[in-house]
Amino acid sequence: MKKLAILLLVVAFAVTTVPAFAAIKGPSAMALEKASNDSMVDRVGDWVATRGKSPEEAQAIVADRKAKRLAAKAQKELERVQREAEKQKKVMEKELKEQQAKMKKAWGN
Repeated sequence: MKKLAILLLVVAFAVTTVPAFAAIKGPSAMALEKASNDSMVDRVGDWVATRGKSPEEAQAIVADRKAKRLAAKAQKELERVQREAEKQKKVMEKELKEQQAKMKKAWGN
């Protein structure tokens, strides 16, 4: 009976303290908040490009460079999707030819 009471006390304590620990952000959650899509190389390149410029000019340079990177990324994604579509088209054509051959064989031609 004493063991059961201790076990229930430990479980109750564990259940009540879990929400308190959940509110504390760990290192990964804090890092995720400050994460960006820019790589370290991009940030260093932006820093070098804007070094010695006025804040307005620096902001314009960074925006232009980000737009160019985004356009390049979109272009790569488009090319990837096109390659996937071509692969899928070839697979479908192959399956169609196989089915046509089976139908011809079934009809005796």
